[in-house]
Amino acid sequence: MLTKGLDVGFKDVDLKQGIVTGQFAKHNTKDLGGDISEQGVFAKSIMERGPKGSRLMKFLLDHDKKMVPGVLTDVYEDAQTASYEMKAGMHNQGVDFVKMVESGIINQHSYGYVTIKEMYDPNRKANVLKEVMLLEISAIQFLGMNPDTTRIDLKSEADAFFYLEKLKRFLQTSDCTDETLIKLEKEFKSLELLLKPLNDTLKKLEADQYKSLINILNS
Repeated sequence: MLTKGLDVGFKDVDLKQGIVTGQFAKHNTKDLGGDISEQGVFAKSIMERGPKGSRLMKFLLDHDKKMVPGVLTDVYEDAQTASYEMKAGMHNQGVDFVKMVESGIINQHSYGYVTIKEMYDPNRKANVLKEVMLLEISAIQFLGMNPDTTRIDLKSEADAFFYLEKLKRFLQTSDCTDETLIKLEKEFKSLELLLKPLNDTLKKLEADQYKSLINILNS
């Protein structure tokens, strides 16, 4: 199974009903893997495997088959994008998922697929996906922690520090289940460790700038 990611958040969240909608793919745009998807690439899968078909298409968290926060109620595409609507379950995963979406802890998407038909377009220098079997749609945490979602990444160091602070506040105030909070705390510590060298460098630069300013004022 292959995966692709999209740095787009959610269209709408109905907390009371547990209904979440969002985009998971963008058509006619070359991705980092050199692929372009065309409108209709998911049409057969949506008809056969989607909510109005066999319902084999799943909605997951981080491509994890054990993390199923809810069920897809609609999957559709237009000329520009492919979108979905899902209904979160009343179980812990579903309730926590909606809370994380609302807080911005989860704000990207990815999908798992198998290529059925493709062709190379020399003019666009891209591999054009004509038809794929859409297996699942995943909501992805900001960092794309799953190694298969390497096309999802932080745009800048500022994004990383912003997310770290947002995650810290969420851990301090959320009433999510212990299982979810433990997982997020591990992510927080991992990101904090990853950003420590950069944070130390920024602090040193600030200190050096402060010293330079003091020397100028005292000169």
